[in-house]
Amino acid sequence: MKRIVSITISILFPVFLLGQQYETDFIISVADSLLKNKLGDSLFSYAKYDKNTYYKYISETGETCWKTLNKDKNTKGKFVEVDVRWDLEIPFPNCPELGTIIKGRTSILLDSMLNSTEEQPYLAFIPDIYWTNEKCQVISEETAIKIAKSQNLKKGIESLSGYFSYNREKKIFIWHIYNVLSRKHAFNDIYSKEVEIIEIDASTGNIINHDIFYLSPI
Repeated sequence: MKRIVSITISILFPVFLLGQQYETDFIISVADSLLKNKLGDSLFSYAKYDKNTYYKYISETGETCWKTLNKDKNTKGKFVEVDVRWDLEIPFPNCPELGTIIKGRTSILLDSMLNSTEEQPYLAFIPDIYWTNEKCQVISEETAIKIAKSQNLKKGIESLSGYFSYNREKKIFIWHIYNVLSRKHAFNDIYSKEVEIIEIDASTGNIINHDIFYLSPI
């Protein structure tokens, strides 16, 4: 009897030590299913799996490690969690100022049992008007520049220029008007700049922020 118990323990010990392991394709299919359920078939078709997705596991020596999910057929060691990521490029003709495509990255965090662990996926980069199929009602770049000029700007060294974006936190469209005050050579054809930036709510024309920044190459 003692011999049988000893054999049983010796068989189970490596399994206990290694913990849960999965086929990588199965993990991706679970995450895909969750994302598709949230986005719907049509929108999910614009999602491209990010091959740089990493998972976390505990090695046989007890070390915490990270490894690319699609590197091997099966996960290694004791599986802990994975943050499955996708890149989205969604056609969006309803706001020409923003461009014809909405680009962003979303992800779903799965625990050791492949359950989603938080409110997911992240979709804050998609404007609300996409879901309601509305057209964005925003002022033009020309109008935004006129508003910026009324703000007692410093003397710049070139014409004002604008950049249009969607603020994910505030959920508003913004015109960023740039007034370049000075430019200093950094290296090659790269320059550092002192820039006065006026941020304007593109829907109301209200000034959100007006400040001077030093922009240096990274």
